[in-house]
Amino acid sequence: MAINHQIFQQLILVLEKLMPLSLLFKKTLMDMVFEEHLKKGTRILYQREIQKRLWFIVEGSAREYKEDQHPGLQEQTVWFWFNGDLLYTIPGFFSQNPSTSTIELLEDTHLIYLEIEDYLRLEKETAFLFGKIRDHYESLRQEYNTNKLHLSGKDKYLELFNAHPALFNNAKQKDIAYFLGINPNSLSRLRREN
Repeated sequence: MAINHQIFQQLILVLEKLMPLSLLFKKTLMDMVFEEHLKKGTRILYQREIQKRLWFIVEGSAREYKEDQHPGLQEQTVWFWFNGDLLYTIPGFFSQNPSTSTIELLEDTHLIYLEIEDYLRLEKETAFLFGKIRDHYESLRQEYNTNKLHLSGKDKYLELFNAHPALFNNAKQKDIAYFLGINPNSLSRLRREN
């Protein structure tokens, strides 16, 4: 479905935090993006699939997980996305290599998306912007990995809970525990104590 102007402005505000955008770019982008509303539990990307859309969460949340081939460990949550986030995997959308993970919506979610063909037309004009997007999310993942190694379980829990309290109502406890690198029983204890 074509995009509502107010919804489009939410995307523009996020992109302009990374760099200023020309009026021509905004007009071009508006003609290329579309809205969709998807239900909780929808998998918008599967492991080994080539990501053909770059999504932006207007409202909702999602998780990225890897499927393990070993018995007992079927899904390993490696990332969460929230309102105002761009959804893509590494490798995935930008490289057009098969994704090593799956993206699942944690609640009914309102999305904006850009098709790969339109991205490729835009990329020639805006390679710097898309580089900034990749750098932004890469720095978030690096900070997460550093915190996962150096913060206590309690500190990791409190940081995530304070930033995204609704996640604890939408995601499974085992997925949050895996993401934080702590035992699910430890997460239960931390939730009771705090």
